[in-house]
Amino acid sequence: MAAQDNADAGSIRNAIRWGLLLASIATATFRLPRLVNEFRAWRGALVLEDTAAAEGWHRVLNVELIGVLVVLAIGIAAFYVLRPKAKAAE
Repeated sequence: MAAQDNADAGSIRNAIRWGLLLASIATATFRLPRLVNEFRAWRGALVLEDTAAAEGWHRVLNVELIGVLVVLAIGIAAFYVLRPKAKAAE
C-alpha cells in the first residue's frame, strides 16, 4: 500500500512539474505578438528619428522582454526543482 501511495505522489508531482513548464511556455508564447509589435514600434520611431518615442518604446520593450524571460525562468526552475528524486543505490 505504501508503494502505491508513493507512486501516486510521484505522478502528481510529475504532472505539476510538466503543467508549470507548459503554463510558462504558453504565457511567454501568448506575449510574443505584443513583444513583436513593440519592437516594430521602437524600430519605426528610430527610423523617424523621434528620440523621445524611441526611448519610450525601448523601455516598454525591455520591460516586456524581462517579463517574458522571468516567466520562462520560473517555469524552467520549477521544472528542475520538482524533478523526481534520484533513488539511492541499493
